[in-house]
Amino acid sequence: MRDNYTNNKFNLNRMRNLIICIGCIALASCNQQTGGSRASSNQNKLVNVDSLNAVFVAGWNNKDSVAAVSIIADNAIVMNDTLIHNGINEIAKNWISGGIKVISNINTVSSIKGANESIAYDAGTYSLDLTIPGGPVLKEKGNYSLVWTKTSMNDWKLTLIHIEDITRMPDVE
Repeated sequence: MRDNYTNNKFNLNRMRNLIICIGCIALASCNQQTGGSRASSNQNKLVNVDSLNAVFVAGWNNKDSVAAVSIIADNAIVMNDTLIHNGINEIAKNWISGGIKVISNINTVSSIKGANESIAYDAGTYSLDLTIPGGPVLKEKGNYSLVWTKTSMNDWKLTLIHIEDITRMPDVE
């Protein structure tokens, strides 16, 4: 009975995270412009999502916690397969400070991305090396979703980071 409850709770948490991620991507796509010349004019002003992601990945691969923190919005949310961190202080303390020491060689492959004047998103797969102090280098693979929001100062900050490690997922029958 207890295993059923734990499995159901795990599945409900995963489903909730997936729905939040899909909602953010749907929200980002709602502001797409239509119309010939206006759309092409706005297209030239849109942010390059790959360059935003490159800054994020470089901060982690260079073990630069200052760079990693500086691109995250004050009200950001980080979700992974077991935890949710709310706000930059909690993210810096509970996710970046420990993770940046043991994570390296992050590589991403985008499956979907887009941007408008105020929001950008990217989702795909990732791989990385996880080095436990005194232990072996573990290879991790998973899925990610990143949502960037343009601030009032015209810079781009990460507002949602969703990471799902598929190498540790239990077999589902």
